[in-house]
Amino acid sequence: MEKKTPASMGQENKANVLHLIKEAGPISRAAVARTLDMSRSTISAIVDQLIKEGRVREGATGESTSVGGRRPVHLHYISSAKYAIGVDIGGSKTIVLITDLDGNVILRRKFLSQVRDVATITHILREVEDCLLQSGVERDSVIGTAIGFPGVTSADEGIVVQVPGLNLTNFNARQFFGDLPGPILIDNDVNMGVIGERWKGAAQGRDNVVLIALGTGIGAGMILNGKLYRGAGGYAGEIGHLHVDPATTSPKLDLGDYGPLEQMASGKGMEDFALANLGNYPDTSLTAENITTADIFERAGAGDMLAAHVVNQALSYLSFSIANIVTLLNPDVVILGGGVSRVGRPLLNMVRARVTRLSPVSCEIVLAGLGEDAAAFGSAASVLLQAGELRLTGFTTA
Repeated sequence: MEKKTPASMGQENKANVLHLIKEAGPISRAAVARTLDMSRSTISAIVDQLIKEGRVREGATGESTSVGGRRPVHLHYISSAKYAIGVDIGGSKTIVLITDLDGNVILRRKFLSQVRDVATITHILREVEDCLLQSGVERDSVIGTAIGFPGVTSADEGIVVQVPGLNLTNFNARQFFGDLPGPILIDNDVNMGVIGERWKGAAQGRDNVVLIALGTGIGAGMILNGKLYRGAGGYAGEIGHLHVDPATTSPKLDLGDYGPLEQMASGKGMEDFALANLGNYPDTSLTAENITTADIFERAGAGDMLAAHVVNQALSYLSFSIANIVTLLNPDVVILGGGVSRVGRPLLNMVRARVTRLSPVSCEIVLAGLGEDAAAFGSAASVLLQAGELRLTGFTTA
């Protein structure tokens, strides 16, 4: 255990005082001293410093004591003292959030990840810079930027190992985005998503969570025993590569390829399968021009035979995989997120019914509480967590 110095103890005391004011405020100095079992003089010195730094303010007074006397002045936490930038980069769209310390959104922007005549990554950097400019937030008040990428990353090194959809391999993202307010944090987008859901979404207060992102591909972010789980090499959660046919003789795939589960159950997999089978269903209302995941689910609900076949096949493979994950990990909750999850209740009900039938282990299955903003919120939360500005009881990313 690292030995504490007077300086480190002072910083710890300051952080504890600030956290208490944030969580329990408005609160008096005397109440802070009692709660933290610290002397009033120490608390006053810390509070005076926090006021000077613009982190807390003294405001409306409380009720006087039963024996009369001066009413206590309450301390209020200032969430607008600092800000975080959270970025979720997807193959087709990118979402940027600038939040204050409580996660209140100052600015949200959603834009196409790829445009003509500009390198994708340069385009995204320019958009993030413009978001900061348009938000009116002072650059010096931003305590960090976190970015989620749709592929394999090395969070420690800030390297994007492989993101096929953006043609990135062994890309030093931390260095490239280094002119943004730092520190610059890099991680997989689904890891960011599960942090977001743990902070403000469907996983609040849960210690064992699996977020399954259903979009162009399929990935998972996992919190196990209160800790974000990345695996030995950062590859944990690449469930698009789960094998769903034990008799397969297909060649070995690289992580940059679409995996077996993705080929059958992702948005792209469903669209490709529907397109390939148009000729076998002459009465289908689907056409080569209108095959999207949303169209497929809509037509399936209306009785279209091809669409119903595509949905049934995709959900069979997806539910089979989720059932195995539930049986293996025994999570508190499985969250369905990503673009495909916007289908909503029909998707949720079908997956719930099938997983319940397949797995002997019970598990709650819900839709993402933050929708498509989960990873952007998780990115902002990652900044706050690293800076010590956010504490999620029982949770750590370390």
